[in-house]
Amino acid sequence: MKSCIIIPARKNSTRLKDKLLLKVKDKPIIAWTVENCLKVKNIDKVIVATDSQEIKEALKDYPIDIYMTPSELKSGTDRVAYVAKDLDYDFIINVQGDEPSISPEDIQKLSAEEADIITLAYPIKNEDDYINPNVVKVVLDKNNNALYFSRAMIPFYRDIDFKEMINKYQNPVLKHIGIYGYKKNILLDFAFKLSNPFIEELEKLEQLRALYHGYKIKVLLASKDTIGIDTKEDYERFCEENE
Repeated sequence: MKSCIIIPARKNSTRLKDKLLLKVKDKPIIAWTVENCLKVKNIDKVIVATDSQEIKEALKDYPIDIYMTPSELKSGTDRVAYVAKDLDYDFIINVQGDEPSISPEDIQKLSAEEADIITLAYPIKNEDDYINPNVVKVVLDKNNNALYFSRAMIPFYRDIDFKEMINKYQNPVLKHIGIYGYKKNILLDFAFKLSNPFIEELEKLEQLRALYHGYKIKVLLASKDTIGIDTKEDYERFCEENE
């Protein structure tokens, strides 16, 4: 099975201006993500899908393919599908450009599983993360398929507090990590055929489109947490961890 990694890299971002070009140790965020993806074994190609000549220029020395995509594409997955539709790969891994601390070994896990759609999550142990709407939560069924993703506090602890919940249940609260694996035909259906449901519009979470239309999303546990760069605080934290 031929597989590739496609990294969607839109220049404009609403919460942190030009975040993918912000530098850590004189290297832009997007380059950190690319370097981790290049370490993944058994992947045929690493590709960046961007709407920015600046991002393309920043990555010119890396052994990757870079495709220019329209700025008006609404989501990272739409950007990935725009490129993937014309490529000869059976399995596509979508690694968000703002995930510079993603583990190559965890990316590799996705291509080793048989699933239409697959993603990663990591246990939340900090109540501040649980409350934070920028940290997306996911609840699983008994087969480790996603029941729902939300920016809200799910599952909600009604009769106990956060610490009791963490101590009583094994991994009761999971943080979703922004990476997906798709069979190519499922990715193209997702991007070009499925309507956008109201839950996707409300939460601003594109993965809810798949759940709404009846697709299963397999969720694997990541070996470590990541720092997705959404805010200035995220950027500062990543800088501190890489001093």
